[in-house]
Amino acid sequence: MPGLVAHRLAVSLWLCGVLTGGHAFAQATSPQFHNYNAPGNLESTVTLGCVGIEKALPQYNPVDLFKAVKACIDARRWDDAVRLHLVAMTFGRFDMARVADQTAHQAITVAQMEIYGSETEADRQTFSEHAKLLIDDPQAHAEWCRAIARIGPPTYFPRYMIQHGMGAFLGNNGNGLVKDFDPATTWRNLLTTGRKCPA
Repeated sequence: MPGLVAHRLAVSLWLCGVLTGGHAFAQATSPQFHNYNAPGNLESTVTLGCVGIEKALPQYNPVDLFKAVKACIDARRWDDAVRLHLVAMTFGRFDMARVADQTAHQAITVAQMEIYGSETEADRQTFSEHAKLLIDDPQAHAEWCRAIARIGPPTYFPRYMIQHGMGAFLGNNGNGLVKDFDPATTWRNLLTTGRKCPA
């Protein structure tokens, strides 16, 4: 969505009061806004189309998966859409835990806004209803837990998120990841605490 896309760094050029040689310009100009994108910001590396959760792999980042969800919504494959969306959000939470730049974490929200933004209110309602059914149905929830456990934690490098934050312009320290990040513990906590899956 224009103006909301992350990392599109909005730079305001307020020229009122700019000093030159001890003098200020007398007339202020209107603020100007420019959007900038860092290479790799919200990048998708593969086009999946609508696929079942059995085709989800740990090398697919959340943007890849959100686009697959959109394809499933368009195809009215609601159960597949919901299951993939939950995988994407779980991967996104994992990335938020391992990416050091806090400003980059909004990549998950912005990606959804860009990809799902054209959905109708009726589609949103239908999606929510199917999501509730999955969460409230013990058998369906258990099946999803088995599926995400089979997929395992992300194996991709979260460039889509790192390049979304201010650090992409100001200079990320090292590789942009949290030092001494514990992937096994983080993944386990996401599934057991976040998704209420059995340990």
